[in-house]
Amino acid sequence: MIKVCAAEYMLAVPGAVGMRRNWFPRIVAERFLTSTIDGDIKRCPDPVTMIEGDLTWFNNSPDDQDVFVQVTRAPRSVVAQSPNTVVIHDAWSHAVGVDPTADYPSVMQDTMGGRMQVDRPETVAADLKYGRFFFDFDGSQEWVSVGIVPSMELVHFRYLAAVQTPGVWTLPSEFEPSWEAHARWARLLCFATPVGSQ
Repeated sequence: MIKVCAAEYMLAVPGAVGMRRNWFPRIVAERFLTSTIDGDIKRCPDPVTMIEGDLTWFNNSPDDQDVFVQVTRAPRSVVAQSPNTVVIHDAWSHAVGVDPTADYPSVMQDTMGGRMQVDRPETVAADLKYGRFFFDFDGSQEWVSVGIVPSMELVHFRYLAAVQTPGVWTLPSEFEPSWEAHARWARLLCFATPVGSQ
């Protein structure tokens, strides 16, 4: 029997001709990150880090690779006390090169959270009505295109989730207030597929 293909990413068997498994997107790196600050929170006008981590992968194949990172996030929840706001920001950045260092992620890329205001916008504690808002979000995922990673180069991907309480911050006097944020965990999966043979 004569096999008809010679390319590195092709497969010839008695029944058919097709592509080898290493041609299709495959997981080349993985990172599981957990939250360090879940639970009760206090006022944080500037974002406070909940989850932070990075993922690196070195392309040791002879071919350039098209790379994507899947950011998978756990179900999240926040508890906001009227009239205050609680949000969780997600952000990421990446760099490719011989010795790359990704920039620190901006926290304004992707945000979830909640605010409840049961009366007109007041800031005097005695004039406010109070209540609690429980806001739950399903798990979610984002596909981030890194682009082409040349042979013998590295990709550095950084991820950040941070909690913030922007806007007015008023404490009630007649009962114990409650503000909570739960980011739980995030999983980073790096996928790569070759873009051609040399």
